[in-house]
Amino acid sequence: MSAQKWTVDCLPDLTGKTIMVTGGTSGIGKEVARETARRGAHVVLPSITRAEGESTAAEIGGSTEVHELDLSRLDAVRGFAAGYTDPVDVLLDNAGLMSRTRRQTPDGFELHLGVNVLGPFLLTELLLPRIRERVVITASMAHATGRIDFEDPHFRRRRYSMAVAYAQSKLACMLWGLDLQNRLDAAGSPVDVQLAHPGFAATSILDPTPFPPVNAVLNLLGRRIVPTASDGARPLLYAATESLPPASYIGPSGFRQIAGSPGLCERSAPAGDPDLARRFREFAVHETGADPAV
Repeated sequence: MSAQKWTVDCLPDLTGKTIMVTGGTSGIGKEVARETARRGAHVVLPSITRAEGESTAAEIGGSTEVHELDLSRLDAVRGFAAGYTDPVDVLLDNAGLMSRTRRQTPDGFELHLGVNVLGPFLLTELLLPRIRERVVITASMAHATGRIDFEDPHFRRRRYSMAVAYAQSKLACMLWGLDLQNRLDAAGSPVDVQLAHPGFAATSILDPTPFPPVNAVLNLLGRRIVPTASDGARPLLYAATESLPPASYIGPSGFRQIAGSPGLCERSAPAGDPDLARRFREFAVHETGADPAV
């Protein structure tokens, strides 16, 4: 299907497919879960709390399955993966966050790096033997300004900046996806990896202040001038279901990739560097203790 004409109405029948969506209880992830369930997929919703997952499942309808999973904790990731033994056709690594202040996970990782990349990296490695078709990683235009500071990735010595931390985590997502695809190719696996960014969508990740009333006003204004979570979900849905070259980078095709029909996008030069990607994988393996499946 031409990307110029692609809408959610172009989604294929997904009956018989199992699609796992992290971060599927809010924002873009919830829209991905809703639309795939509407097309007949069995949607697996790992959620920080079972109550949140069950509320989302009741809202979106269709065939759903809820599990507890806190991606900020490596022990929780390992426990979830050990207990989940069914095949997964498509894994959407969508969960993500932004934090104005430096915070760290229980394992001592800077929060962006831990939740946006290292937790999902470990989850994907553990589930990979059960994935049958595709891994989709949610990226961001912010990757273009990112760099990986291997000397101080967790901001223990350098001054913390939300923008720098977030951009580092999203470049890391791009590198992780590239390296994973290279490893899958070398192993002769039929599974492929796709990277997708939502453009600029009005979701809860855009809460830029520590004051909920202020964020509510800003999000209300934002929804009047920028695309919605439903719009932001389209590149991810496209990446999850369309026939694409391995390790494609998908995003809105409109002005400055803010909105529009999903299509192929250009990535930054570092994001396409296989040596840097391999170095990041070595770092991620060291941090998480993962034993790569391929």
